[in-house]
Amino acid sequence: MISSVVSIQVSVSPSEAFRHVVPIDLTSIFRGYGLLPAVVRTEAQTGAWDAIGQTRIVHLSDGSHAQELLTQYSQPNYFAYVVSNFSGILGFLVTAAIGEWWFENCDYSANSTLIRWSYTFTSKSLFTVPILWLVNKFLWSGYMRSVVSNVKEQLDAKALK
Repeated sequence: MISSVVSIQVSVSPSEAFRHVVPIDLTSIFRGYGLLPAVVRTEAQTGAWDAIGQTRIVHLSDGSHAQELLTQYSQPNYFAYVVSNFSGILGFLVTAAIGEWWFENCDYSANSTLIRWSYTFTSKSLFTVPILWLVNKFLWSGYMRSVVSNVKEQLDAKALK
């Protein structure tokens, strides 16, 4: 398994951050990074993305797609999902990935939240581990930083209103 973790502090409460991130339009934060494609749309979502067992298909700008399954939902502090059925290049490298998001109050302020996101890839075989490690180290971890920066930008704009 290959993992990355990123975090960012935002100036809204954990519940507000949670309510914003969980149902977020993925196209607004997954804008592509280097060779990694942007999210262009989701489809076949089963519900409001607020209950364990809900699924959706995520389509990427390179024509590939994957399925997401919401596996944990503990408002306002945590949610997790499994990504599987990757098409495209990731389908050759990965059997699944687990995404987890935490929203924790920080600095003893009601309006300050530490958002932490971890993403763990399960490699398809021992032979793909080195390739996946390189992708994770040089591309995916940067993509994750870009995504949480986009989330912060949206939450900061919301806090100013």
